[in-house]
Amino acid sequence: MSFYEDKIFPYALDIALAGVKQTRIDVISQAQGRVLEIGIGNGANLPFYSKKATEVVGIEPCSAMVDMAAERLEKLASQGELALEMDQYNLQVGSGEALPYENDSFDTAVACLVFCTIPNTEIAAQEMYRVLKPGGKVLFFEHVQASGGMKRTLQKLFNPIWKPLACGCHLNRDTKSLFKDAGFRIDSIEEVDHPKMFPLFSSVILGEAVKV
Repeated sequence: MSFYEDKIFPYALDIALAGVKQTRIDVISQAQGRVLEIGIGNGANLPFYSKKATEVVGIEPCSAMVDMAAERLEKLASQGELALEMDQYNLQVGSGEALPYENDSFDTAVACLVFCTIPNTEIAAQEMYRVLKPGGKVLFFEHVQASGGMKRTLQKLFNPIWKPLACGCHLNRDTKSLFKDAGFRIDSIEEVDHPKMFPLFSSVILGEAVKV
């Protein structure tokens, strides 16, 4: 990874995530049982898990980010801001496209503003489906391609410029269709323009998808 990706982007990410904190809490606090968060990044979501989770496994391809997440975890624990015990969190370096876990081994998967950056989203969605137990849920909050109009045109225009600035983030992915194509049933979904996000990537989906 580059100096920018390791040292600068994580702090820019914290600033961007601060505006959508309540949405992240609303989604992540629903996670139950053994939980997998794909693309845990610098651990910004760690304090939002509740006691409904029995284990939180976080996987992230950038080792520098995982180190930051581990430091954040220790700090949160020392401040009494974690719902679970330290040994119930497991942070690992790895790829969402090749999850190192057995079939049917998680109750919940969390996808929080991550499918915009995964290189091969189809394989990652299939991997997430594989490791969830039958009836297991994906809790998702993702920014996606606008439904149409000038905003969608601008997303397509600016995407090649935006990707290197945001470490591979795409402005115009159709993540809802991605989940459906992987075999998930969409049980609930909101498709809205988030008022706390920059207009170019404020088109979001949030809800639940179930492994059938």
